[in-house]
Amino acid sequence: MSGLKKVLKLRTVVSASAGLAMATSVYLAGLQIALSVVGELAWISILVAGALCMLSAMCFSELVSLYPTAAGIKLYIQHAFNEKAAIAIGMFYVIAGASIVGAESFLLSSVMIDTVGVWVSPMVDRFFWMSVFILIVAYINYRGVQITGWAQDLMTYLMFAFLLAVSIYTLATHKVDIGPALHSPDFTIGKVLTAAGLGVFLFVGFEWVTPLAEETEDYRMVGKGMMLAVALLAITYSLFVLAMYVGLTEEQRHSGTTIPHILYGRNLFGAAGGVIFIFMSLLASVTSFNSGVLNFSRFGYAMARANILPRVFSKLHPDYATPWVAILGITIFALALCLFTLFSGQFMFIITMAAALECFIYVVISLCLIRLRKKYPDQERAYKVPFGKLIPIVNIVVFTGLMLGIFAETTRDALGRIMFRNYWVAVVMAAFALVMTAYAYVVVPRLQQAAQQRTSQRRRRRPGQS
Repeated sequence: MSGLKKVLKLRTVVSASAGLAMATSVYLAGLQIALSVVGELAWISILVAGALCMLSAMCFSELVSLYPTAAGIKLYIQHAFNEKAAIAIGMFYVIAGASIVGAESFLLSSVMIDTVGVWVSPMVDRFFWMSVFILIVAYINYRGVQITGWAQDLMTYLMFAFLLAVSIYTLATHKVDIGPALHSPDFTIGKVLTAAGLGVFLFVGFEWVTPLAEETEDYRMVGKGMMLAVALLAITYSLFVLAMYVGLTEEQRHSGTTIPHILYGRNLFGAAGGVIFIFMSLLASVTSFNSGVLNFSRFGYAMARANILPRVFSKLHPDYATPWVAILGITIFALALCLFTLFSGQFMFIITMAAALECFIYVVISLCLIRLRKKYPDQERAYKVPFGKLIPIVNIVVFTGLMLGIFAETTRDALGRIMFRNYWVAVVMAAFALVMTAYAYVVVPRLQQAAQQRTSQRRRRRPGQS
């Protein structure tokens, strides 16, 4: 095959952009947002997070109009700064971003064990359910991007319809009094913004649709699709988190459960509600996995094509035109993450790290936009962020603050001492960054040198030689 097929339409760009965010883990994250600010006003933090992500979507839209390729994120950083920084940040972003699969699969296995009980042992059963859904999604992706796109459309839009319908029903049948909440001493600007920092997690991965630029009928759809996806997610999650909060009892909210949405469904409709929410939870996880494998595999394919990953990851299937080796690699990596989360149980740590990582990449992308405008002011852009440098500068200031806020979040121990809750998030992210920097400076030059040698050998080879 000569390359990837250009078959994706705007509806699939929207569903792929929103799909990674529509995961089972967002229900737990949504409840955490509601508990970190006055619950009836959690929607404010979610809308703030959505508005900020929309500003980032605008920045991504201009950049993808400059570099509409599967290697987009890497190219933005490379042309703005240098190749080494692009490789280190790009690879760090992929690996740390894909780690959300671990948290998502852990929560999915909690849903399944709650549904069917324990067959062998909790550990064995959890890994079984984790593996089943990841392998199903991997096979769908292997069979072709058009089939994957149809599946993504069906699952994503069904999820939107369900979440909006159940939210409207709950808010129509439950009393929501925001008056006392507005006058609560716990309702402060600081808490709203801290909750908005975690709220970024609800949108995590919307920008990962950019690697599909080579498979859309028109690359300009990517920017439009991202902005539509963020808007839909902001409206849907602001309504749903409010509805789930008022639909849970006070005891359920503070029980530490990993399946608040299932409890919420049972409160609404009894046993039938639990079954419905279990089905939708499975659909959410498959939607998120499908979008993740679809987008991460394309980025891996592009990195291998540029000799940043081993060349084998650039292989396309002869019939389906899918990067099947990259899909296989992502699948194996996802299963390894499942095992890590299974034995560590650190799913909330991963959720927090993903939120901090998104803040970091939005800062980097905004810096890239400013830099590229200065370096290539006359280069044609299908879309340009309005108001000059204002929006990227706002992005840099706000998301730097949100990231630092996540790192600096505090709690009190049993003795009343103030403790930093998330300092390990910063430590692990720094360690990831160092490893990826070492990869960029040590491994990548060897891969590129090997590729140059292969090219030289082919040029020297005469007809008739093997």
